[in-house]
Amino acid sequence: MNLDPCAGILNESPPSKVVIALTDKQTGDNLILKNGLTAADLKITLAGIATPLTNWRVVNSPGSPMNGMLELAVFHEKAGEFRYKIEAKGLADVEFSYAVKQVKSDSPCKLHYYPLEGLKATNQDYVKLEIGDKIYPNGIKVLYSLER
Repeated sequence: MNLDPCAGILNESPPSKVVIALTDKQTGDNLILKNGLTAADLKITLAGIATPLTNWRVVNSPGSPMNGMLELAVFHEKAGEFRYKIEAKGLADVEFSYAVKQVKSDSPCKLHYYPLEGLKATNQDYVKLEIGDKIYPNGIKVLYSLER
């Protein structure tokens, strides 16, 4: 008889999702959609690492309020601050960051969990991502001031 309460349990947490909308500050237009940008026109890197990340996508769901937004899947097993840069063809770079903290859990199978908090753009204006009446805690809307 196996008395291990964690036997047979896969102990992987699903990734957290970070959602970023690149938006024209004056018109509110989604700049990925307006400028016809595809994943090939975008590059996301983690500070200190030259190799571009591959764990992201441009949401391509016409009719969805998240259509044309960047979605980054992040897995964390350590606390710290994480800084990224988005390079988009024809737009100024966006630098963003968030913190991850280690929190003790009540589970004997997973001793800690790692919530993400404080998502912010560090070199551009931004607001929390709000769609309808829902605020996405892991989402921001970057506000570009474009020359007219």
